[in-house]
Amino acid sequence: MNHLFPYIERALLRPDIRINEQYEALDEVTQLGLAGLTVAPFWVKKWRREMGDSHPASLSAVIGYPYGYARTEAKQLELELALRDGASEVEVVLNTSALFSPTSVWLKIELVKLVAVAHAAEKPLTVILESGLLTDEELGRMLKTAADAGADFVKNATGTLPTSFSIEQALAFRQRTPTTLGVKIVADGATPDELEQLVDARVDRITLHNTTPL
Repeated sequence: MNHLFPYIERALLRPDIRINEQYEALDEVTQLGLAGLTVAPFWVKKWRREMGDSHPASLSAVIGYPYGYARTEAKQLELELALRDGASEVEVVLNTSALFSPTSVWLKIELVKLVAVAHAAEKPLTVILESGLLTDEELGRMLKTAADAGADFVKNATGTLPTSFSIEQALAFRQRTPTTLGVKIVADGATPDELEQLVDARVDRITLHNTTPL
């Protein structure tokens, strides 16, 4: 699996995550040369201190996690603080609740505002879509919205819903994503062969939420 390590990022977002688990994950990221570490905004400052400014792995902060339905102003402040604390990337959860309402037009406006803040700091922004809740039409519309708003990546899930990994759905998400966007796939439970398929399909990052050693 060594050749897969540069594509894999660890996400430490469970509400009961312990400090020792986070240290173990950081050691794994460092020793194996994983792509990055994704943490809650509360932990960004600590892990930036631990990693230093020259660490090759990314340090991502999730914004509006896990449901995305905070006000835009709250998300923007959370994003600004995460960048100030040393995040090298940010991942913003789409407000799925707004998508299912007449206010869905606000989603693009929100993403444009948040992308502008991230790009002003020269940091990439990922839009997290809970794709398992969306129809094909809604998914296509939201992928286009993310692209039109100037996002850098899209991710297919938050990893919080009790769903099993499906390589077919993951590859379909990759295929539907506009070429202007990078793709991140949550692959908890995927086999090594399925991880190979994701890389072969030009998935940019593979997110693993559990802390079982690779």
